[in-house]
Amino acid sequence: MVELSIAKIVCDFAVLVVCAIPLLLFHEFVTPYKRGFYCDDESIRYPYRGSTVSRQMLIVVGILIPCALIIATEVFRAVLWEKKCAHQFKAYRCRQYNVHRLIVRLYVFIGYFFLGICFNQLLCDVAKYTIGRQRPHFMEVCQPNIGYNNCANDHKYITDYVCTGTNKYWIHESQLSFYSGHSAFSFFAAWFTTFYLQARLYKPLYSRLVVPVIQFALFFGAFYVAYTRVSDYKHHWSDVLVGSIVGSATGIIVALYVAELFDKREIPVKEIEENNVCQFGLMEKQIVEAEEGKIGVTDRPVTAIRQIRTDDPRGPSMMGTGSAADRPGTSNNIEKTNGSIDNNYKSELYLDPVLVVPINY
Repeated sequence: MVELSIAKIVCDFAVLVVCAIPLLLFHEFVTPYKRGFYCDDESIRYPYRGSTVSRQMLIVVGILIPCALIIATEVFRAVLWEKKCAHQFKAYRCRQYNVHRLIVRLYVFIGYFFLGICFNQLLCDVAKYTIGRQRPHFMEVCQPNIGYNNCANDHKYITDYVCTGTNKYWIHESQLSFYSGHSAFSFFAAWFTTFYLQARLYKPLYSRLVVPVIQFALFFGAFYVAYTRVSDYKHHWSDVLVGSIVGSATGIIVALYVAELFDKREIPVKEIEENNVCQFGLMEKQIVEAEEGKIGVTDRPVTAIRQIRTDDPRGPSMMGTGSAADRPGTSNNIEKTNGSIDNNYKSELYLDPVLVVPINY
């Protein structure tokens, strides 16, 4: 029985709030860095267009779909896969109340997902407000008093300008091109959810094609969002590229090294080939079998002895503890005198199926 700490749960929520507060401060109180421009720069003279995938739509879909997949996966595991082996999993309790392992799992995996969202968005906002790169539709939205209608031929870098556009929010957003937050968020969600499904759905889901198709759909959506940011003139192609790379890196690092998803697979003992591996959320196999009365618990390693024939002209040959005469085509026997072993044979201690340690007599 694992006792859940209220203090640790409160601390987890406090950490998430602390990570989310800077995001609010950036959007409400911070002014982006004011960069200059060349009036003949055609890369910032594209028309303004609405977003194919709006920020609100991205947040809803990008959070709803991964959370729905996580919830569906954990419910499926708890109800179907683990129905006959529920005794192998740890039980949880908070004070005098029992907590089902499904609630603990959702808390852990969705919590790590939201933590990764905060990390990803913090990196994005710091870059946006520090660099202040103009979006492709900057000139149409800002309408600077210098260089917008008339562009001199001296190719001068203009820094002392004032935006005459009427929409202050669009002007503010037009200076936040690098890098693409849509692309970063989409690829973060795709990578994290893909690794989650790969780790938690450890065997085929009716068909071996179901999980790969879902994973492909996640990346298909991420690429689609990234492409629309270029076609909508919201970002330069380099903004989208960097955003995709940063979002991917954040998703991979959070999934593998922060959430440690593959260390939390919780594969039941009967599903594991090497049954001596104890994983997150599972009791050790020896303890489970001891509680079932199948075996006794021992700390001593289990070993085996194998004999190696070294004087055979055909080369070294392996033999068991029985007589060599039992093998077809072999006439020599293993000679034992007072418990000693013939010098023509050497013993090896088996620690596992791969590692073999010779014993010198």
